[in-house]
Amino acid sequence: MHTANLPPFQSAHRAGTLRQALAVTALMATALGSPFAHATSRAGGSIAEPPSDALINLDAITVSSTRTAWRAFDVPGMTSVVDSRALDLLQPQSMDDILRALPNVELFGGPRRTAEVPRIRGRNSENVLILIDGMRQNYGGGHRGRYFIEPDLLRSVEIVRGPNSALYGSGAQGGILSMETKDASDLLLPGRQYGARLKTGYTSANDESFAGAAAYGASGPVEWLASVTARDGGDIRLGTGEDLPFSGSELRAAMFKATWRPSPGQSLSLVHDTAREENVQPTNPQGSSLSSIVNRKTKVEGSRARYVLHPGQSDWVDLEAVLYRVKTGNRDLGVSASLVDRDERRSVQTTGFNLINRSRLETPFLGKHRLAYGVDVFGDENVARRFDTGVGLPIQTSPEGEVDYEAVFIQDEIVLPGAVTLIPGLRYDKFKSKAVTEAFSSSDDDLSLKLGVIWRPHSEFFVFGLYSEGFLTPDVAQIFRTGQHFRIGSRQQDFVPSLGLKPETSHNYEGGFGFERKLASGARLQTKLSVFLQDSHDTISREVIILPVPAELAAVGITQYEHSRAANLEGAEFKGSELEFGYTTETWFINGGASTLSSRIDGTGKRVSTTPADKFSVQGGKRFAAARLTLGGSALLVGNRRSKVEEPQYQTHGYADFGFFAVWQPISGYPEATVNLTASNLFDKAYARDDVGLFATGRSVQATLTVRF
Repeated sequence: MHTANLPPFQSAHRAGTLRQALAVTALMATALGSPFAHATSRAGGSIAEPPSDALINLDAITVSSTRTAWRAFDVPGMTSVVDSRALDLLQPQSMDDILRALPNVELFGGPRRTAEVPRIRGRNSENVLILIDGMRQNYGGGHRGRYFIEPDLLRSVEIVRGPNSALYGSGAQGGILSMETKDASDLLLPGRQYGARLKTGYTSANDESFAGAAAYGASGPVEWLASVTARDGGDIRLGTGEDLPFSGSELRAAMFKATWRPSPGQSLSLVHDTAREENVQPTNPQGSSLSSIVNRKTKVEGSRARYVLHPGQSDWVDLEAVLYRVKTGNRDLGVSASLVDRDERRSVQTTGFNLINRSRLETPFLGKHRLAYGVDVFGDENVARRFDTGVGLPIQTSPEGEVDYEAVFIQDEIVLPGAVTLIPGLRYDKFKSKAVTEAFSSSDDDLSLKLGVIWRPHSEFFVFGLYSEGFLTPDVAQIFRTGQHFRIGSRQQDFVPSLGLKPETSHNYEGGFGFERKLASGARLQTKLSVFLQDSHDTISREVIILPVPAELAAVGITQYEHSRAANLEGAEFKGSELEFGYTTETWFINGGASTLSSRIDGTGKRVSTTPADKFSVQGGKRFAAARLTLGGSALLVGNRRSKVEEPQYQTHGYADFGFFAVWQPISGYPEATVNLTASNLFDKAYARDDVGLFATGRSVQATLTVRF
């Protein structure tokens, strides 16, 4: 979200003021009203009204939460959907622009785009499942980002908070980040079968230029889209007034989509997309050290085939089958004198197949049912080699290996008398990990449960409860990693394997309510609140053991010798609350969200270092229909983290961040032209979000021009 900030909160008094603001907003949001009549959709929720310009569209349809179509507002749990109209307002350069204002969602790693890693509800990146068009993005490298995508290709972004392993398996303990790319129907002008779009833009914070072109069509049974984009940016100017060294980048992206509908209720679609980003940056782009600089070339390629069969009004067959492959790779070429011969290449290839069918049935005594059931099979192949000598040699600290998963799942949506809906779910996963250089393999299985309940005593009010489970399997590096981690002065640390590492598990308990009302004037109010508690067990963390110094190391001046390995340590508890609200009229809108979260490590009572600060965000705007103009602004208020985390380096100050946006369509009809202007960090303040020493981007102005034919 494009925003800017006020001076940092410097005291607990300010943090208390923030909490008071959250409470006042919640009271105001529930104080308005008159009845709002609901209609029931096929998924059991309410039929969505036309989307607004709001950042969080509570009426948007989500599939990620339940693998069936629900309105985000009605889901038992908290799901945020940033739809295409909101993305058009934001004109994001990166995912951070989209997600940073959402409750209990953070992008950490600093302002470099390739370093962004998501956290949801205080759970680290490996506990967040990332999907692009349903394809798992399982890449994870030392201090590197996990996804690489051109933001302009996105149609919507969904955040599902809390564990969801009952539907998705490993990696969804914190939640799900699901991105969908544009189709031809998203870009075609009304009444036209073919079209083209040209787009250009400029961002001042890093002098980034943007250019994109797309052609698309929908005629008869065939729909297609071809798109290319390019971004070229320099070093990022921080709120301190200084440039962040080695933060420029070049991004090239392309996508092709085609869908064939041979008969009603049947379709086959093919997607292939690629993104290539090149940066001269530190080997650790999330840090501040400039001692090791490389030319990093990142390439991502994803391919997907999707078949859908839903004949007529069949209650038994609503089938979807997806086969996909995603390969993400880095190549590092040394720039610093100490890395002059460096040629390091890493990649993760994920191949998957999932099949899901949805059936509807009704029984006299057990109510109405909507079943979703299927199979999910996928595997990761990790490769890491150094070609410094011209021959590709394995990297001990990044062992090569494979992880394979096989799963079956089922979920039922049961509509019972008394306006009650139950959503039980169950999934069984079996998985196996093996390293290329090790004879040993690790295998295990897991059974994940879920139970959601919704009670709607009135057409404009409902309460919900949710119990869900999650698990995270150890990755190949955590199990098999060996070799020297670092040697600093007289201290050396080596990695050792953890062959007996167990999966991390969690249990989530959540409850809340939703309220919406439509006034006689046509104005609309919505608010939704959730309170949750998550218990994590066998937390996978890093354990460091100090050992006697071996004689051969003592001979070269080492006085402290350590072993570092992954280990199942104490569990942790996370508890918090989240609020989302929106109020819309024919001419203006306001919406936002708020969150708070605290954590405690079992046994010690210490707080987890990834715990986010309290947050409140609001966005509003006014539409001038005659002028074809929308004007608006945003504010993001974030408390300090002194009471949230233990380590001083993560105890960042609070801050306030304000922004502005304008959208103008100077040409009506054909062609259609749109001008977007956004401004962030209007007061050009210096603040850090995750680490005290890593500052955020300073004031930035972005302008884009889009023309559709």
